[in-house]
Amino acid sequence: MRRRVGFLFIIGAAIPVAVFASTAWACGALTTLDTSASVVAPNQVISVTARNFAPGPAANGTNSPVQIRWASRDGQVLEEVPEGGSRGDSFTRNIRVPANAAPGWYVINATQFTSTGAPKSGSPARATVRVQGAAAPGATAPWGGGTPTSAGPGSPDLPLPGILLSVALLATGLTLVFRDRGRKATRPALGA
Repeated sequence: MRRRVGFLFIIGAAIPVAVFASTAWACGALTTLDTSASVVAPNQVISVTARNFAPGPAANGTNSPVQIRWASRDGQVLEEVPEGGSRGDSFTRNIRVPANAAPGWYVINATQFTSTGAPKSGSPARATVRVQGAAAPGATAPWGGGTPTSAGPGSPDLPLPGILLSVALLATGLTLVFRDRGRKATRPALGA
């Protein structure tokens, strides 16, 4: 009996991981943003290609125009695309890196909202660029001028409670399975 319960605990260890994984990818097609260059200079023009955005108001859609922003979700608007993703869900635009961008790492965001004001599912799309070269006077470096970290606020990493629950269930299940095996091996035979 303990062995069966142990196997149930082992299977239960995978459930939190499956729940978190299915939630992370449940939104369907995520929006994406690609740049023509990963290393740029202040005031340089680069191309950005966005995919999986919905049609905007210029294409008779109910969503907002796609806004391409510098450094954050609410940063400087570099380009606004009224038609959204009306041409096969993707579009390419040329944008100019701000002249006052100090050397460092920056995020380019492409955001779109539904008619209710909620962010479009799978949005914003992000691309990272590194600015090298002299910036206009008065510029400040992002993140203190260092390298960005891979995980930050709102990152889709598996939360610590889910990991701890999985490890606890796995350890309990393995203990029950192997403890039951040891008892069977040391029991005396009936009638001996």
